[in-house]
Amino acid sequence: MSAARAIWKGHLALGEYRAPVKMYAAVEPRTVHFRLLHAEDLAPVEQHIVRKEDGREVPKDEQRKAFALSGDTAIILQPEDLQALEPEPSRDIELCRFVPRTLLGDQWYDRPYWLGPDEDEAAYFALAEALEGQETVGIARWVMRKKRYVGALDVLDGYLMMTTLRRADQVLSFSGIEPGKAATPEANELQLAQQLVATIEGDFEPQRWRDEHRDRLYALIEAKSRGEQIAPPARKRKPKPASLVEGLRASLTAAREQRLA
Repeated sequence: MSAARAIWKGHLALGEYRAPVKMYAAVEPRTVHFRLLHAEDLAPVEQHIVRKEDGREVPKDEQRKAFALSGDTAIILQPEDLQALEPEPSRDIELCRFVPRTLLGDQWYDRPYWLGPDEDEAAYFALAEALEGQETVGIARWVMRKKRYVGALDVLDGYLMMTTLRRADQVLSFSGIEPGKAATPEANELQLAQQLVATIEGDFEPQRWRDEHRDRLYALIEAKSRGEQIAPPARKRKPKPASLVEGLRASLTAAREQRLA
């Protein structure tokens, strides 16, 4: 396996404290990429930007961005307008404050990155050890690829991890969801639900939770490459239980059988 390549490098900065770091991807999408072909003769096709009125292709240097207002009115933004809005380049990850971990719910976290040491390892591991076992995370901001980010600094397995955070206007509360009618479960319903949870309780094993659609897609591609045809599986419709208690009992029985298998 080849060594990971850094996607960015800079300094963690907290007052006079500065630790040179490199940023690495902590997650990687496994998207299946397709080529677009013309169904008539399977010739490759391309996408181009064209005028809506007459279909004439528009070169990239002649394209402009616009923000639509009411009616047919739009505000045209020139390249220099957008360039003037770009944040000032910087190689500093500014640590602004440390906050209790409990204040950051899952909905705030976006994309994780590893931070690795760059040259001065002592400064890096001093901060990593200081954060180890703490109930706080660092709130930081930095500029990368002409965009300003806010992130949460934490430590995992002895190394620093920075996870970008969503902005306040991107996070939705439950208050915007239509509430259902409040209902108090019966004692036997609650007991069955608790038993069901206890029956399927266990360790988190990420290797078990594969992308089944992706696996089936690659199996289909391999079969077609061998000239085989795979018939789509028949979809089974599960009968709807007559009551909540009946559904919980059926689920509990199935969970126990699966655990014994």
